[in-house]
Formats: sequence, structure tokens, C-alpha cells
Amino acid sequence: MAVWRRNVRLLALLTGTGATMFMPGCAIPALIGGMAQSYKKSSTHEIKPETNVLDGKSFAVLVSTDRSIEETAPGLTATFLSRITERLASPQNDAGTTGVVPPGMVLQYMYDHPGWRAKSMTDLAKDLGGVQRLVFVEVSEFRTMEPGNKYLYDGVAAGTVAVVDADSELSDFYSFEKTILVKYPDEQGHRPDEIPEAAVRTELMRRFVDRATWPFITHQEPYYPKY
Repeated sequence: MAVWRRNVRLLALLTGTGATMFMPGCAIPALIGGMAQSYKKSSTHEIKPETNVLDGKSFAVLVSTDRSIEETAPGLTATFLSRITERLASPQNDAGTTGVVPPGMVLQYMYDHPGWRAKSMTDLAKDLGGVQRLVFVEVSEFRTMEPGNKYLYDGVAAGTVAVVDADSELSDFYSFEKTILVKYPDEQGHRPDEIPEAAVRTELMRRFVDRATWPFITHQEPYYPKY
């Protein structure tokens, strides 16, 4: 019986090998290419940081959100400030930050000083404990619905993330700046009876935070990212 099983396995191996041997030459690369494409569709790859501007530096995150956006998405500013700060400060990531102003303290400062945007970068840094880097996040758009259509989702979160070297002579200029634009759902035509609006809002926030922090840390991204 053992010999019979061994022969069956050998026949299967030879049959498979023979099929490959007699494939047209152009079919083999196509097969390999198709397998590679299939792998990439369901896999991620490592992306290194775009900048090391935070490496070895203390920092604070400030988030600027238009009042009209905050009215439609209450708590958005606090959520972004907290999540972005925590990720950049986490020792599990490699942003290299050495100190951080807690999100609660920054949020309180922003509320106590509504004119903080008009302050010089140097004064802002001093007010926040003398940090070396200021990470500015501006939210210019945040919506879940298609404009003028409350029956279909068309979620968009847009803005910028920028860094100021507060301990530099060039503290009035950004040392790094990147535009952010994420969308959800990925397919058009979804209605509120299919997906709760809270779920759309949560996913938009997650995607925005990813794009706001990924430039500073090593991370995994899909080969074919949706955002």
C-alpha cells in the first residue's frame, strides 16, 4: 500500500512538471506575473519614513479645525490631536521623539488662547514648554455625505500636516509639509441604511491619522492602497 501511494504522488508530481514543461514560453511569465499580482492585492510592504525631522526632538501637536467642521463632527479636533500625538510619541514607532506635551495640556492651551494661531512659532513653542518641534495639523474638509445629497455617502477628510523647527533660526518656515486627502466608502452609492454614519466618520478619522503620521514612522502599506 505504501508503495502504491508513493507511486501516485510521483505520478502527480511528474504530471504537474510535465504540464509546466510543455507550456508555451510566453505563458510562464504570465502565470508568474498573475501570481505576483494576486499576492500584492492581499499583502502589504514596509515603507520607511519620508523625514526624520522629529528624530531626537521634543514636540507638540496642534490641530486647527474650522468651526463649521467641528459643529458637524463634535470632538474631531480633540480626537485628531490625541491620536496623532500618541502615535508619534509611541516607543513602538521610530519617529525618534524624545519628549512630548500631553494632548490634554495642548487642548487646554488652545481653548484658553483662542488667538494662538496668530502667535509667532517661537512664542508658541515657549508657551508649550520650550519644545523643539511643532507639528501643525490643519483640517480643511471633513464630511460624510455627498454635498447636497443626504441619501448617499461621499466621505472626505482633507488637510495638511506640517512641522516647524522651533529651535531654528528658520522657525517661521515649515521644515516639512504634506497634503492629506482620504475618502470613504471606497465604492460610490452606499446609503445610511447600509453603513452607519458613525462608522463612516470613524474610518475617515482613522485614515486621516494614518496619513498624518506615516511620513514620520516606518509602517506597512498595501501594495494597492485604498487611501
